[in-house]
Amino acid sequence: MGRWGALIESNYWEEGLERAPAVDGCDAFVPNVEHCRRRGAYRRVWAQTMPSRLDGTWDTVLACELIEHIADEQVTETLDLLEGAAANRVIVSTPNSPMYRPGHETPFGFNALEAHVSYVSRSMLARRGYRIYGAGFGRYNSALALRAKRWRIRRSLASVPYQLPSIAETIVAVKDLTLA
Repeated sequence: MGRWGALIESNYWEEGLERAPAVDGCDAFVPNVEHCRRRGAYRRVWAQTMPSRLDGTWDTVLACELIEHIADEQVTETLDLLEGAAANRVIVSTPNSPMYRPGHETPFGFNALEAHVSYVSRSMLARRGYRIYGAGFGRYNSALALRAKRWRIRRSLASVPYQLPSIAETIVAVKDLTLA
């Protein structure tokens, strides 16, 4: 729904940039594409279902919460396509545990494509040359996360998963293609 484009547009100055970088985006759900176009945070937005060839090359390809929506047998092909469209790096975020679910209602109507149909492990991404980081304390429904929430210490532990991705809610995997 345009969250990442809006965050980049509003926070670029924190990295010392003079202006926001140009951000393009794609989504398989046409109502999301239309919303992003109206929002104006993106240079270009189009409808695209993965796996399919991306038309262009970008310095960084950011695939936030995408890969778990791709069928298991198409994950490798999708990662190949994302890596092929990146000049410098690919960043992938995905749940840190199997989080299968059906499609669901969104602000723009029912979206069958919101279904989580695969689980991509940290080890699979590491074998492909990604550095693995964690974000968010506590894997979904883990006893540790539930206790931290009950004891109200979850916020205090928020930075721990960065160095210990095995306890993170979300995996952030970064592949620097300039080192390859």
